[in-house]
Amino acid sequence: MLQQVKSFFSRIGGLRQWKMRLQKLRPKMVKCRICFQDIFDINMHQALHSQMQICQKCQNQFTTIFESDRSIGSKVTVLYDYDEFMKTTLFKLKACGDIEIAPAFLAYHRPSLKAHYWNYVMIPAPSHPHHDSNRGFNHVEEIFAGITSQVVKAIRKTEERKQSDLSAIERQAIGEILRWDESVDIIGKNVLFVDDVMTTGATIKACLKMISFHGAKTIEVLVLSRVQDYRQR
Repeated sequence: MLQQVKSFFSRIGGLRQWKMRLQKLRPKMVKCRICFQDIFDINMHQALHSQMQICQKCQNQFTTIFESDRSIGSKVTVLYDYDEFMKTTLFKLKACGDIEIAPAFLAYHRPSLKAHYWNYVMIPAPSHPHHDSNRGFNHVEEIFAGITSQVVKAIRKTEERKQSDLSAIERQAIGEILRWDESVDIIGKNVLFVDDVMTTGATIKACLKMISFHGAKTIEVLVLSRVQDYRQR
């Protein structure tokens, strides 16, 4: 009888220890970086991959497409459709300077992306220094932060030319205002080029041409969202 009592309390102690361990895995209560509501829907995925930055309701408003395209030569992976919710959320980040939103875009995909691109050098899409200075940060870098171990700003814009204000033909001339930083060495390296929105693909093509010319071993492209039909914008 005494042995059974000891065994019973021993099992209770073991259960308590496991419960304490699971509680440590669960993140502290946080607010969604988009809607500012408390995140209650904490699941195993969230517990294993640190604090989540977005609630399930907001995450579901992004239209996930997660498709690959090789029409421009290199593999291009697109995560989301550039719908109204994406457009509004990106506006808050880019135009309003709400940097707290940035980690929310890849919250659910970051672990798998990090595993895939761990040995890549990331090159973000170029943004004119004036825009970054006014905003206080580079929005593309902030969105994709932590995907790779190394980030280099190898390409820069020499003019403040906004692609969204140009026609499809005018967009193709983007290469005229792009310059490569000759201090950057990517010879024999795997390169990941990242951008927030893909419309005609003109900027990506021009940048990939420069990256290839400077000796990259492998080139992949990761785009946050894609305009399904830029003529509807």
